[in-house]
Amino acid sequence: MKHVLVFLLLITATFAAGQSVHADKNADQQAIIQQRDALLKAYDTGDVKALDQIEDDDFTLAADLGQITKAQHLDMVRKREQPQQVTRKIDNQFRMYGDVVLLTEVDHASSPDGNADYQTTTVWVRHGSTWRITHMHFSRIVQ
Repeated sequence: MKHVLVFLLLITATFAAGQSVHADKNADQQAIIQQRDALLKAYDTGDVKALDQIEDDDFTLAADLGQITKAQHLDMVRKREQPQQVTRKIDNQFRMYGDVVLLTEVDHASSPDGNADYQTTTVWVRHGSTWRITHMHFSRIVQ
């Protein structure tokens, strides 16, 4: 809930300050997709260093495991025994609010363990020329 309030405050502050939406919406969307892909690859391969760079300092993850902090998430990935081999097809929808983006996605994931679909909502914040993820919520879609 804290991150939803932060998100709403960021949107309000962005528009109250008279900031316009970044001129190149497509470039921003592509940059976020690249960061999202790097995030998923880092998670799948156990690359904690890359995750640390992509996740904002106050990153939180909410899922069936509850809500965890960035430190807890990195520790969880660090303790995983082996990398995962996952291929994905992802459908997405962007909602852009200046330097804040709400991205909703359906992730069709395939691995040697089977197939699964996930509904994901993420919040991305621009820091200079870099987009970082500040919150992710996902849940498995039951067939």
